[in-house]
Amino acid sequence: MFNKILLTIITLNSFMLSQDEFTSERFLGIETGYGEVSSRNVIGANEANRGVEFGFRLGAQNEEWRTTISGHQFNKNSQKYFRTMLAFDRFIWSSFYETDRIVFKPYLGGHVGWLKYTDKSIEDNGFIYGGQAGLAWNVIKEVDFDLGYRYSFSDVNSVDDIGSVVFAINYLY
Repeated sequence: MFNKILLTIITLNSFMLSQDEFTSERFLGIETGYGEVSSRNVIGANEANRGVEFGFRLGAQNEEWRTTISGHQFNKNSQKYFRTMLAFDRFIWSSFYETDRIVFKPYLGGHVGWLKYTDKSIEDNGFIYGGQAGLAWNVIKEVDFDLGYRYSFSDVNSVDDIGSVVFAINYLY
């Protein structure tokens, strides 16, 4: 219960603080990735399943920061998860390399969220947290791309961690 209250406070606080800062660059995007879920089965033996994950994202950004709300789905054999996350990224360099049209922005960040996990006879949900690093690049004014690695820990008894390489396309409006 404490985790739910903490997550709600963090989410509301970030929206209130970011309202004035993020009025010009909001985005809506889709993402796909390849992830590995390290978990324990019914008898407690360790398992690792790899597979494709899909998701959506909604957020806002400026020259230095990006805030994203996202949802991700993973389904491999009998192992499934759905997670929703609030992520905060700091662009390390506003323009690491800039040409006439392309701007590269490497980033580091963290995330918190909620995980619903199902595997055969196990169904559980709980808090998830972790970090991410990657490279965002803006090719045209309305579209940017994002390639990154996301690593998450969970308090779900059956799930140890989740690591994913993710590619996203964002429409800036």
